[in-house]
Amino acid sequence: MIEDNPGDFTLVEEFLLVQIEAPRITHAHNYKEAKAMLSNTDAVYDVILLDLSLPDKTGSELISDIVGISNNAPVIVLTGYADFDFGVQSIAQGASDYVLKDELTSLTLYKTILYSLERRKIVASLEESEKRVRSFAKQLSVVVEEERARIAREIHDEFGQQLSGIKMSLSALKNVNKGHPDIAPVIDVIVDEVNHSIQSLRKISNELRPVLLDKLGLFAAIEWLINEFKRKTGIAGHFEANSDQPFINKDMEINIFRICQEALTNISKHAEATRVNIEMVSEDGVLHIKIIDNGKGINAGVLRDPLSSGLLNMRERAHLIGSEINITSLVNKGTTIELIANTNGKENINS
Repeated sequence: MIEDNPGDFTLVEEFLLVQIEAPRITHAHNYKEAKAMLSNTDAVYDVILLDLSLPDKTGSELISDIVGISNNAPVIVLTGYADFDFGVQSIAQGASDYVLKDELTSLTLYKTILYSLERRKIVASLEESEKRVRSFAKQLSVVVEEERARIAREIHDEFGQQLSGIKMSLSALKNVNKGHPDIAPVIDVIVDEVNHSIQSLRKISNELRPVLLDKLGLFAAIEWLINEFKRKTGIAGHFEANSDQPFINKDMEINIFRICQEALTNISKHAEATRVNIEMVSEDGVLHIKIIDNGKGINAGVLRDPLSSGLLNMRERAHLIGSEINITSLVNKGTTIELIANTNGKENINS
C-alpha cells in the first residue's frame, strides 16, 4: 500500500484484516519508497493500493509511473477526489480500478481486490494467447513470402527460359524458310505472342516478389509501385523520399512494401481519388511513411470496424514488425495512412 496518511493506512489495513486471513502488507509512504520496493526483484506483490496524492508525486504521472514498475500486479487507485473523468483516464493508463475512500468498506475493498486479480489472470491468459497467435502469424507471413519468392524465381527462370528458347527456334525457322514468304508473317505473329507471354510472366513474377525490393531496396521498390499504380489506374501519383534509405531488415522491408501495396489497392477500389502521394522520411532510426490521397474518405464506421479486411491486413502487418499505423480520414477530403517504423530494431512504444 502506497499511502502517506497514517490514518488512511490504518483504516485500510483494518479493512484488509477483516476480510483476509493474515495478509502481508508492505507500506510505502511516498513514491521514492514505493519505487525502491517495486524495483526489488526478490519481492513479489499480488496487488498495489495507491493513494493518488503523495508528497513527491501526484495524479496521472504517479499512476503512469507506478503501473510501469508494477510487474503486472493490479494497481487499485484509492482517492478522496470524486472525478469521474479522471477515473476513466486512470483506467486508460493501466490502473485496475479507481475507488473513492469515502465510499470504501471492508467488503467493497475485498471485492475490488478479488475482481482485479481475476481480471489480471484473464488478461494475462489473453495476452499469452495473442502472443502465440501473432507468433504463428509472423511465421506464416515469412513462409508465404519465401514461397512467393520461390514461385517468382521458378516462373522467371523456367518458363522465361523456355519461352526465350521457343523465340530463338522461331527466328531460326524463319531464316531457314526465307524462300517461303507465306510462312514469315505467321512466324512473326507467333514471335509477337511469345514476346507478350514473356512480358506477362515478368509482370506476374514481379508482382509475386518485386525484383527491385531485393536488388535496390525499399525506396526503389515503392517508387516502382507508385509508377505501376499510375500506369494501371490513370490516377496521378507522386513518390518523395526526403532522406537516404536507412538499413532495413528484409522482414520489415517486405511488410512495409505490402502495406503500401494494400493501401494503393484500397485507394484504386474505393477512394475515387485523382491523386496519391507517398512520402518517406528517415530520421534518428525511425522511418515515417505517409500515403495521402484526395478521395472521398473512409466512412467512420468502416474505420472503426476491427474486421475490415483491407485495414486489418495493414494493421496486422504493422504489428508484426513492431510498428505503429495511424489512419485518419475526412469525408470528401481524402485519407492519410501514416506508418512509423523503428529501423534500429526496437519496437514502437505504441505498437
